[in-house]
Amino acid sequence: MRKKNISILFLIMVLSALPIACRFIRTNVRTNQKMGETGVKKFKLGNGMTILVVENPDSSVVTLDVWVNTGSATEPKEINGVSHFLEHMLFKGTATRIAGEIDREIENVGGVWNGATSVEFTHYFLTVATQFVDTAINTLSDVIANASIDPNEVERERRVILEEYHRQQDDPEQFLMAEVFWNSFEKSPVRWPVLGVPDTINSISREKLCHYYTDRYAPSNMVLVVVGGVRAKDIMPMIQEKFGSLQRPLNVASVSEEKTVRREGYVAEYKKPVKEAYLVLTFAAPDLSMPYEIYPADLLSYILGEGRSSRLYERVKEKKNLVSNIAANFPTHRRDGIFVIFATFDYEKKEQVIKAILEEVQNLRNEPVGGDELDKAKRMLTNHFIFGQETTSGRSAEVGFYYTLTGDTRFEEEYLGKIKSVTAEDIQKVAVSYLVPASANIFIVRPK
Repeated sequence: MRKKNISILFLIMVLSALPIACRFIRTNVRTNQKMGETGVKKFKLGNGMTILVVENPDSSVVTLDVWVNTGSATEPKEINGVSHFLEHMLFKGTATRIAGEIDREIENVGGVWNGATSVEFTHYFLTVATQFVDTAINTLSDVIANASIDPNEVERERRVILEEYHRQQDDPEQFLMAEVFWNSFEKSPVRWPVLGVPDTINSISREKLCHYYTDRYAPSNMVLVVVGGVRAKDIMPMIQEKFGSLQRPLNVASVSEEKTVRREGYVAEYKKPVKEAYLVLTFAAPDLSMPYEIYPADLLSYILGEGRSSRLYERVKEKKNLVSNIAANFPTHRRDGIFVIFATFDYEKKEQVIKAILEEVQNLRNEPVGGDELDKAKRMLTNHFIFGQETTSGRSAEVGFYYTLTGDTRFEEEYLGKIKSVTAEDIQKVAVSYLVPASANIFIVRPK
């Protein structure tokens, strides 16, 4: 993540139509679009790049968001962290724009832009007023296609990233979440840290960055999401001109073949200079290879630990006064799903806290949730999903995330309908299958 230092915990807590036909003069733009409930129009450029456009005539801004189907889960292990390193380098100049010039160009039109790297993706998002969409397309396409990866900038950013790593080690939440993903598995592509570690960060040369860039930043491995006050028929010719000229084959498979071996009942404690203890419990969870289980698992996280009316908050915090904060979350993964419960508390209450949390987990396994509780969870989740669409950048993140992980717009288009159809029995079945108290992994950062 560039410029912003966002908590890993925050990141993981972080998501019938009329067909419309469009025709373009350029014959190498293949139209393959439909208008769904979410208004996503899909196009495929001749070089294999997917373009997703969401028109919003009432918006005065537009967001362009390029998603690359690569992250720490798909990196060679000896250069773990290269996706994040490369994300930094794409802001450091191109063949025609020196370092700093890109920032000035965007700032001169009042735009904002940033990038983010995760386990399963990297993306670059840029928001400008609609009248400057041509500037946005020109700049973003140049960054994606023509990064210079200057040797001097590589060494400067290496120091920046190493400092970022050390800050992560000092932050109890970020440190804990990195340990959680590493130690919830013995083997898994999702366990590899996004930042890498000092040994791998120092081993990433400019040559390796360039190879990774040309191997992974191929049109067929990327999707451009455009959301805001523009029309597809007006911007597609410009997108074709700027992004369609990129001819780069995908040389490395984007899906890791690494086998998955989960840990069960793993316990680890770490001493840090903190005033209270930080706890994370993890369980195995479904992933997108089992999409029918994603929907009840999402609702299960809301029932158990989303907001002040959730079971964990009401019973463990308010009623028993065992924790200062508590929440549950189920982040969607392409593979190797994980269900997370987070709490902060007085370390002397450790045994009571863990016991109380696991009791609430067991209650969900023992009995189906009531109708009112289920309806409330559905309303909350639906509202959060809809609220996320209120900004162009929020909408582009939602569309890009689900398309990158599934290769289809249907998961996002059908999501709320699937949530509506979930039953109490569906939720109990997922709880029984995955949330096994004896299999919980427990991670604690405690005061020195």
